[in-house]
Amino acid sequence: MIASFKLTINELNADFIENLKSLFNDKNIVEIHISEEIDETEYLLSTSANRESLFRSLQQLNNYEYSRLG
Repeated sequence: MIASFKLTINELNADFIENLKSLFNDKNIVEIHISEEIDETEYLLSTSANRESLFRSLQQLNNYEYSRLG
């Protein structure tokens, strides 16, 4: 069985753990993966190289749109 849960760190409490235990009570091994959700915009703008590339692409798009209208 595979289950996926998305919750905040404050929701990760003893009740949640107990519910997991009852959900998987007949399983010998349970594997838990924890990852931090990152805002996509923040991630894309996190390095100067990414930022510059994105802004160049936006400028190219704006220039293309402007040339089509003009």
